[in-house]
Amino acid sequence: MFCANCGKELSDGSEFCSNCGAPQTGKKVERTISKEQDTEILLTVKPKFTLYNILPGLIALLFCVLFMAIPMLMAEDAIEIFLPILLVIVAVFVVIIAISALITKKQYKCFTYNFYKTKVIYRDSFLNISEKEVKYKYIREASMTQGFIQRAFKLGNIILYTNAESGFLNGIRIMNVENPKEVYNKIREIIGE
Repeated sequence: MFCANCGKELSDGSEFCSNCGAPQTGKKVERTISKEQDTEILLTVKPKFTLYNILPGLIALLFCVLFMAIPMLMAEDAIEIFLPILLVIVAVFVVIIAISALITKKQYKCFTYNFYKTKVIYRDSFLNISEKEVKYKYIREASMTQGFIQRAFKLGNIILYTNAESGFLNGIRIMNVENPKEVYNKIREIIGE
């Protein structure tokens, strides 16, 4: 049931609208939007690839170098033994981090979250080809989170939870969004939360 005054979705049998306060007549008012009206994209959200994405690999490389450098500094003849090993390990880490960064960057370019009047459509078409459509009436909650490192990069995550029974990974997760508070407010306005 939807409010006859503002169109907000209400639980069946509501006497007053929780959004505008208008009294409800008890009749179910269904909001209908034709397919032609629901083709306009109101908002497109794309995650941002930054140094933040490869930070864990760089930290692991730093710890590895420190771990190997300590024995080299303790004994004079250890440099001859540990330096070639250290150089090989650093080279392997750099190659792994570079390949991972390239794949992640390509993946991020393919992520698209399009918000329409009644639904959001998520698309990914690089390593995995997937598309997911969720109607707003099935979204029970939207949230925005920012880790302390994400705040330094001005990134955040937006999660749209659905009514799926599993409770695990239900809904849509938009990771590493630039200006997350601004985007989150726009999304909440569009989905009518």
